[in-house]
Amino acid sequence: MNKNGLQQSIKIIAEIIVNMSIIVCIKISCNLKNSSSAVGYYSYTNRCKQLPKKNTMKKIIIILCLILISCNFNKEKERKSNTNNSTKLTGTIENLKDSLIVVISKLDSRNFYGKKIDSTLSLNGSFELEINNNEPSEYMIMILDYKNQIGKRNSFWLDKSDISIIGNYDDFENVQVNGSKLTELSKKYFGITEKYSNQMKKGEIDMKDYRKGIKKEQLDFLYNNPNNSVSLTNFLGFTQNISKDSLQLFYSKLNKKLQNSKKGIALKNSFEIEKIKIGESFIDISAMDLNGNVHKISDHKGKIIILDFWASWCPPCHNQNQQEFPKLKEKYKNNDFEIISYSVDVDKSQWEKSSKDDNIDWINLSNLQGVSDKYVINYGVQVYPTSFIIGKEGKVLKKMKGFDYGVLETELDKIFETK
Repeated sequence: MNKNGLQQSIKIIAEIIVNMSIIVCIKISCNLKNSSSAVGYYSYTNRCKQLPKKNTMKKIIIILCLILISCNFNKEKERKSNTNNSTKLTGTIENLKDSLIVVISKLDSRNFYGKKIDSTLSLNGSFELEINNNEPSEYMIMILDYKNQIGKRNSFWLDKSDISIIGNYDDFENVQVNGSKLTELSKKYFGITEKYSNQMKKGEIDMKDYRKGIKKEQLDFLYNNPNNSVSLTNFLGFTQNISKDSLQLFYSKLNKKLQNSKKGIALKNSFEIEKIKIGESFIDISAMDLNGNVHKISDHKGKIIILDFWASWCPPCHNQNQQEFPKLKEKYKNNDFEIISYSVDVDKSQWEKSSKDDNIDWINLSNLQGVSDKYVINYGVQVYPTSFIIGKEGKVLKKMKGFDYGVLETELDKIFETK
């Protein structure tokens, strides 16, 4: 078998293994696991399944290798001819064992999971991947060791140039990424947080100074380095915390291509789209349920409404769906009361599966537009779950971030006791 054929075999074997979910249980730190809310532009969770026995795994790999070796690789030239715009990612990693699965995913602002792009197996301390990249984007690379149930990960930005990753497997989070100016810019930006974190650890500043200092220095950095995808992506995290004029100023610093990108449009929407205010009327939502039927919040005006923003990737959301909402639905069934869940998923199958797993039997809607959905912007949602109480007159009475069992019930008791 020639070198190209071997590399193609490795890619196909890795793809099959990943798709078979053989490698699904990895030790990756996750701040969401024990949290009452899911926060941030990107977040990741682990969902573990039982791994196959060692002998079973060996048999699977041997069979796959025999099948692939017997195949010819005449499609190799065809594959290469279709990837003229592809970018090559190579890794040279010390202490990297053979046959570990290397997966690369494209991070998506609409979907906290990201989208898997390619996978391969490590060989002789190295790996190689090809990525079709039409615009500057952020990616995550993961190295999965199923035997020891360990996962290593790192993120980087990719434009049009080939890049190389060099470092040590034992310190994979700090490997050197060569060929990506956007990655260098991103590291400088997040270096601001690291600087203030170190000052906090040394007792040089308190939490108030920490938050104030980070916000000011990060915004200064973004305004001084505006016209790129890294700065635009990170600036979107400030849309709820700075003035409309400041948002417009940053937008004006972008070139036309960035202004017309998905993230540029999201930024523009942040200062052009109307936003709700506590004590004022709700903004109507029109969306479909899982059966394709269209619903509006206004259809239920005259009732006390819980409007809840959630997602399949949000563990606290599942807790609220399973523990709190069924209780509220039963307790207030004889009152004018309605629960409306609005999912910010992008994949209907994930939304549907989570809805069934959580036994959602109340109004459950989505437009599958993710966290950049216009209604998410309307309601200023950055934490999941976020719940709103809407009164019978259509006024937004309360906004609650995260899931704190009993808080919603306490607020509803106050409302219904006064009726």
